[in-house]
Amino acid sequence: MSVTSSSQDGADAGVSVGMAAARLGVTTSTLRSWERRYGVTPSLRTPGGHRRYSDADIERLDQVQRDIQSGLPPAAAAAAALRADTAPEPATRARRGAGPGGRVIAVPGASASARGLARAAGQLDLDGVENLILEGLRSGGVLRTWDEMMRPVLVAVGKRWAESGEAIEVEHVLSEAALGALRRRRAELPVADERRPVLLSSAVRDQHTLTLHVLAVGLMERRVPARIIGAQVPVAALAAAVRRIRPAAVFVNCAVSGGVDPDELAAQLPRTRPPTLVVVGGAGWPSELPGALRRAAGLEEALDLLAGSA
Repeated sequence: MSVTSSSQDGADAGVSVGMAAARLGVTTSTLRSWERRYGVTPSLRTPGGHRRYSDADIERLDQVQRDIQSGLPPAAAAAAALRADTAPEPATRARRGAGPGGRVIAVPGASASARGLARAAGQLDLDGVENLILEGLRSGGVLRTWDEMMRPVLVAVGKRWAESGEAIEVEHVLSEAALGALRRRRAELPVADERRPVLLSSAVRDQHTLTLHVLAVGLMERRVPARIIGAQVPVAALAAAVRRIRPAAVFVNCAVSGGVDPDELAAQLPRTRPPTLVVVGGAGWPSELPGALRRAAGLEEALDLLAGSA
């Protein structure tokens, strides 16, 4: 039986299905399926009648998920969780998959959404990871989703690989899902066609493109059209693209040391009218840059510079 909660009397108001799904690393459709099929329902309601998950509900769902991962059929896992004592597990009891080499990617101090994303990525749930990221983009915008959800997990996976040589498969799933979610979000956003576009590229020896897709969504959130060339773009090809579309700005990402010659870039990019702003970002750029190039210290600064020029 559901219990109505009220924020006015200080009771636990619970969290929405989307927030609960993010904390658990599953999709909202999964939670609704468990509710419909197995009776694992949220126990709270807002004064307006909306269902909310309490902390105890999420603990119960977490147990269902862990039992399913260990091989129990979903119906049996749900029935066991509903019968179980609601008291917390003893602190000495180890969680399945949490040790070295297990499925869990540790993201200490990260947000609940990042922990949920790490869990879904650790399960190699490509569609689930993509949907979690897309929900974050829709509700919080690209910068918040990047800072609070995506980047902590990417860093954690990179650390896991550096320390043990493991989790390459997790990184591949995470990257593929992130690109899918960012592309889907771009397709949802309107742009002002009368504005000059921003051209986004990676340096000639840099194969990373995730930053470009994050910037593209951020620009389109500001109604600035963005065009991505892609990875490993030679300076001559970038110069040809500038001559062809005369963008308001160009962004060149370089995450690898020695991935680009900044003097060559500054010399070969054509001078346009109106002028094209050239912004660079990433850890691979040298400390000294030609005056024609503007360095962005991070994604937010890059977005401000690029959107301001359009």
